[in-house]
Amino acid sequence: MNMDFSLAYAYEKYFKIGAAVSHLSIDRYDELLSQHFNSLTTENELKYDATEPEEGKFTFEAADKIFGKARQMGVKVRAHAPVWHWSTPDWIFKDGDKPAAPELIYERIEAHTKALCERYNDDVYAWDVVNEATLDEMHKDQVGDSPVYRNSEYFKLCGTGFMEAAFRAMEKYSPNAQLFYNDYGECDPKRRERIVTLIRELREKGCRIDGFGMQQHHFVKPDFDEIKRSIEIYADMGLRLHVTELDVSLMATVDQSRGLPKPEDEWFDDFFRKASTMTPERFAEMDDIYVKLFEIYRSYSDVIDSVTTWGVADDNTWLDQFGIAPDLPKAKQYPLLFDTDHSPKPCVGRIIEAAR
Repeated sequence: MNMDFSLAYAYEKYFKIGAAVSHLSIDRYDELLSQHFNSLTTENELKYDATEPEEGKFTFEAADKIFGKARQMGVKVRAHAPVWHWSTPDWIFKDGDKPAAPELIYERIEAHTKALCERYNDDVYAWDVVNEATLDEMHKDQVGDSPVYRNSEYFKLCGTGFMEAAFRAMEKYSPNAQLFYNDYGECDPKRRERIVTLIRELREKGCRIDGFGMQQHHFVKPDFDEIKRSIEIYADMGLRLHVTELDVSLMATVDQSRGLPKPEDEWFDDFFRKASTMTPERFAEMDDIYVKLFEIYRSYSDVIDSVTTWGVADDNTWLDQFGIAPDLPKAKQYPLLFDTDHSPKPCVGRIIEAAR
């Protein structure tokens, strides 16, 4: 490691520097990971569909590859999101041809948690126990009667009981790791209120929740004051904070005052061109956003324990698959700290220098 130019080394006195990695691409990042990161997050490899596609039949090969890399690097893992509505196979919700009773779902959550912990506990410093369980009005098919909770299949069958079961099982089988709830939109006042309510209600029911994972996906220009306010609100609850899925989309440099256009809108073509074209000015603005974000994270390093980007470099990012918004065409977003050729963007040097 070149200690003079290493994010992990520069931020050793502040917080861990992490990256979410996939078993499919991790080998291409050996040099970057060794130089700049001292924490790894499993991207999809610990989710239910990846580890138990059929009840009682576990598949650990993909996750093993990431844990092997972590051991090779001498670092620990943020174990991401076993309980997440998008990645849960249907068998968990069924009892033959009938919907599963809550008690059966809780038993399955405990059995799954036990298997994960027995295999990986020695290498894990934190679990994202439950992921994204708050209401998001943009997903119309998951809006129900609750003003707080996502109307997922879990919630329809169990109410909040599935989260209680998940946290209690994780505390039982991984007592030495930090236990986190993880979510997005965490700095939007309405979603923040829901997140606070969720965590408070679970704690009142006896669940140990040590921290909150602030995802920090930036699709619009960040409201830096709202980020600070949010950190303070969560920290005042006695929560440790991790930035868990940081990226800055090219979209954050495009004027969205009129909202997102539909393809039939007359201004769609101009909007999409701007949203999919990297210019020197936009590149510089994204750089400045990263520098400002790290300035904020440093200023709250008394409550922030790690900062993780969702990916390593721009050649492989989840945004390449999802486009700039639902139902809109895909557009390369260049959201990470390292370019498509794995070279550091100018902000990396600025972020390192600011930490000295």
